[in-house]
Amino acid sequence: MSIRRNIFLGVKQWFAGRNNFPTNVIVTSPHGSSKVPLSVFPYLRPDYQTSSRLLLNFSDYGTKYLLEKVPLSQQVVARYGRIVGDANRKRDDEDVIRFEDFNGVPIFREKFQKRLTTSWLRPFWLRKLLLHSYEPFYRDVFSAIDAAAQNPANEGRPIILLDVHDTGNRLLGRTWREDKARKIKKMPPLVLSNAPDLEVDEGRFGTAPEAFLLDFREKIADKLGLEEKEIEINSIFKGANVIRYFGNPSANRRLRKILRGKDIYAVQVEFDRALYLDEVTQRPIGWKVASVRNCFMETIVEMNEMLD
Repeated sequence: MSIRRNIFLGVKQWFAGRNNFPTNVIVTSPHGSSKVPLSVFPYLRPDYQTSSRLLLNFSDYGTKYLLEKVPLSQQVVARYGRIVGDANRKRDDEDVIRFEDFNGVPIFREKFQKRLTTSWLRPFWLRKLLLHSYEPFYRDVFSAIDAAAQNPANEGRPIILLDVHDTGNRLLGRTWREDKARKIKKMPPLVLSNAPDLEVDEGRFGTAPEAFLLDFREKIADKLGLEEKEIEINSIFKGANVIRYFGNPSANRRLRKILRGKDIYAVQVEFDRALYLDEVTQRPIGWKVASVRNCFMETIVEMNEMLD
């Protein structure tokens, strides 16, 4: 199937979308914003104050377009970009706040960077940054899971959390002349991850069953017009903090209490942004966004029908 074909196939889904979307599914986008709080903007270096290319490339902002048809109560998008805290990292990880972007461009002015590295007030400044977006993101995900777990329509069904990202093969600089190619192997169109190294129960590894990932791959490959082998599982990405935190109730007392014995499947979904963005400008290509979004939505609906 061509990717264009899904524009027409998805029209019905678009109009029915919010009403038909499975009530047991939560979709998150921890890097789905490129915005910077006004109070933090003065602390950025001039390059980051003047270059929208840098801000866009340091986010997965395009993923918010893929979530547009998900009911608002079932989607959680970080309010601001990872400049004020990478929501896909543990709170105490060294790179929860990054001081250089993926192209090695410094982000913060030197004085402010010292506040976050060597100052004895570092915990205060870190907390101040994380209050903008990081902590609200986790609070909102807990709230969405709680609502899904309490919904009588979800009785006997697992809660499914899909954590959506995008990445690409081009790392943007301040101008296109400073762009670099990603050093890892060429990004597949899609990577699915379930943290296969994480023991979530005695003798059980991974934040979602492997069979769930295989079925998901089969369905979305067909809709995107790809061969299944083009969509990789736990390659390049093996799942970061969002799925590890929310996909492991045995290590998360608050989550266990909310789930009340329900299972949760947490999967990281990493799109190649070239599927729907112009990699040079990072601007969305309307028909491609619509097509990929339709494929994603239809796959979610079909996967849930299999769980009934």
